[in-house]
Amino acid sequence: MQYTYFPNSNVRELLVAAALERYQASWDELLGSWFDRELYRAVNADFDNLRNLMAALPQFSEDLVQVVMRHAQLLLAIAKPTPPQPKAAGLAALRQKHSTAIQSARGKCLRPASP
Repeated sequence: MQYTYFPNSNVRELLVAAALERYQASWDELLGSWFDRELYRAVNADFDNLRNLMAALPQFSEDLVQVVMRHAQLLLAIAKPTPPQPKAAGLAALRQKHSTAIQSARGKCLRPASP
């Protein structure tokens, strides 16, 4: 079996990429079921883990700010009492922004290592 050496920062970036995947999946599940208390807790636990991992890597500071902002916006949109149709449209737009922030961070994690 052949092993590949990853410097610490690469391992951390892979951990961030995995945490981003879990976090996105938790959000998708929460929004798909329209608000379940246990799923809400899972999203927040994944968010806390992701935030801690990203905070340790300065190259992710801008991405972290974007994810935090989009996370807060989605939570507010879910909790805001509005009629279903405008709420669905607003959530779709916020989900897209949230997904873009996650994809941007994930792209940095999975970029090829420079020689």
